[in-house]
Amino acid sequence: MKASRSVLLLFLWPVFLVVVVGLLIGYWSLNSIKNQYEKNYQLQIADIRVVQQAANFSGEIGRTHQRVSAAIDAAQIGELNEIQLYFFHSEIVNELARLNNEVENLANSELLHEVNHGSVLALREQYRAYRRFIIMATDIIAIDPSVAKNYVQQAQHHFIQFSIYTQRITKLLAERSEIRTEEAHNSQQHFFYHVIALGLGGLSLMLLVALFSAGLVSRKMLHIADALSLLANNNQADMPMAHIEKMHQRGTGEFSRIAGALLNFRDAVVKRKQAEAQAFQLAFYDPLTHLPNRRLLLERLSHSLSVSERAQHYGALLYFDLDHFKTINDSQGYSAGDQLLIEVGQRLQACLRTGDTLARIGGDEFVVVLESLGRQAENAANEAEAQADTIRYRLSQPYEIHQQRYFTTPSIGVVLFKGTQTAAEDLLKHADTAMYGAKENGRNAINFYDPTVQHRLESRARLESELRDALEKQQLVLFYQLQVNAQGEPMGAEALIRWQHPEKGQISPAEFIPVAEATGLIVPIGDWVMKTACKQLQTWQLHPALNQLSLSVNVSAKQFKQSNFVDQVKRTLQRSQINPQRLKIELTESVIVEDVDDAIAKMRQLQAFGVHFSLDDFGTGYSSLQYLKQLPLDQIKIDQSFVRDLVEDPDDRAIVQTIIAMSQALGISVIAEGVETREQQAILAEQGCHHYQGYLFARPLPIEQLEHKLAEIRCG
Repeated sequence: MKASRSVLLLFLWPVFLVVVVGLLIGYWSLNSIKNQYEKNYQLQIADIRVVQQAANFSGEIGRTHQRVSAAIDAAQIGELNEIQLYFFHSEIVNELARLNNEVENLANSELLHEVNHGSVLALREQYRAYRRFIIMATDIIAIDPSVAKNYVQQAQHHFIQFSIYTQRITKLLAERSEIRTEEAHNSQQHFFYHVIALGLGGLSLMLLVALFSAGLVSRKMLHIADALSLLANNNQADMPMAHIEKMHQRGTGEFSRIAGALLNFRDAVVKRKQAEAQAFQLAFYDPLTHLPNRRLLLERLSHSLSVSERAQHYGALLYFDLDHFKTINDSQGYSAGDQLLIEVGQRLQACLRTGDTLARIGGDEFVVVLESLGRQAENAANEAEAQADTIRYRLSQPYEIHQQRYFTTPSIGVVLFKGTQTAAEDLLKHADTAMYGAKENGRNAINFYDPTVQHRLESRARLESELRDALEKQQLVLFYQLQVNAQGEPMGAEALIRWQHPEKGQISPAEFIPVAEATGLIVPIGDWVMKTACKQLQTWQLHPALNQLSLSVNVSAKQFKQSNFVDQVKRTLQRSQINPQRLKIELTESVIVEDVDDAIAKMRQLQAFGVHFSLDDFGTGYSSLQYLKQLPLDQIKIDQSFVRDLVEDPDDRAIVQTIIAMSQALGISVIAEGVETREQQAILAEQGCHHYQGYLFARPLPIEQLEHKLAEIRCG
């Protein structure tokens, strides 16, 4: 009801406009009539004053004339002395001056000019003559009253003439005033009729304007109503509003503002829809690859579980990431890494069947959900494996990015599901576990989830807890593996950590070091290794036969990346009071390529202090001559994987030969680890490697056995 009244008022606004304009015209008319009346009234008052002034003027001249005559009579009989006559003369002069001003005002009045200009001039001349004789009479009255009386008689003649003109002018003034009053009345009445006519004409015009405006308002309101209906029933971005746009562009005033508000509202609706779409995209899709993210994946996976429950069909979840992606991303830049992820997403989409789901859940991790794999678990597993193998093959093909070729492989974990017994989050965890199993199996592999894997994870958790206790209870010890030259003479040793478990015995580093790296325990363990090795060097330094030996210490990536790593090493060396040149820090390629500039800066600081550096496991990663020539290295260690098959495998011999030649070209010493036979040593020596480490010379030994071995070598 309120809305209807508002619309009615909006349509009746022209009527209100007519009423308002009519009131304004009436007010203006009445005010104009009032002003005209006041103007005529003021003119009439002015005319009456002029007539009254003319009538009073004759009386004042007569009284002045009588005073002068009386003064002359009094002077003749001696009633007035000279002083009194002098003051009387001054009074008469002032009085005549005042009367002269009144004559001038009368002569200059508008009404007097209109009646008779000639009488005005005569009046002025007669008064001037009268004034002259009266002044002469009052001036000489004290000397000769008879002469004064004669002047008064002459002035009498002018006074009579003056009075005649005054009476004539007064009559004319009265007649003219009456005429002007009648003219003013007629003019006022004529003006009143004009005002009424003008008011009626203005109201008529406004009525026509109001009718036109009402039609215009009605059309505009119809356009506005259509636009509102369109906005209410259409949320698309292409809502046509030609009339509203025209109204906004060409119109002015409120309708233009209303049209602008409607257009803004339309734009707001469109922007809201776009924002909702964008928010949906951000909430459920990965911004880089535009694939579903983890949130949307869980929703679709939950739906797939429900479908599987109803159809009693198996499905599969494939969880995988890219092997060595971090190395590519860090060494070649994030731009190359992002482009690689985009192309991986495109290749994966090309592998999928209709109805399968692909998602990127973070970093280089992708998930594929396969539905409807059949009712038999074996068949479902075979089909899932075939699909995973197709994906593995496609992703293993080279990538052309920024005019360079890159290679990467996926490690894929697979878990089957049927029904809703297992939650979506748990399935992801199982697939993630299977994927890590694929990595442990050498990467670029497919691994199915098995409950025994969970047992392995639990064992790993227990191992982590025991490792923390081992660090606190000093269960960790250092073994030392001898390093020799071509003559078999000891040059030093590599410090290798061992864990003497009180119940399980000695635990291999291959078992507990990955746990230490994953949990961050590698940092305090590495610090303990560094301090223990420096203490051993301190002991050797006091022994003349051992003070030339060096000691190699492996440093993990997390330990090396610590901001205070350089200061810690310097403090340890200073507290041990050893020669820094006896310490050799071994770094792997993966440690360096994470941040080449930071690695070079830290290495140079420690090298300036005297510490030497060796590059461990060279050739097993993504070696680059570009950064290798920048590194302040003292030694490169040939990995044992190349030495193991050196005798039988020509490819390994070629790799070793290349590493040695490159090291010699860069002026860097080279040492081979894992040397176990004389044949391996002979091939290495032939190709130019003269420093060795391996079982051929000594196994990793506790410090007591190593020192005993060194004593045997010296005695032999």
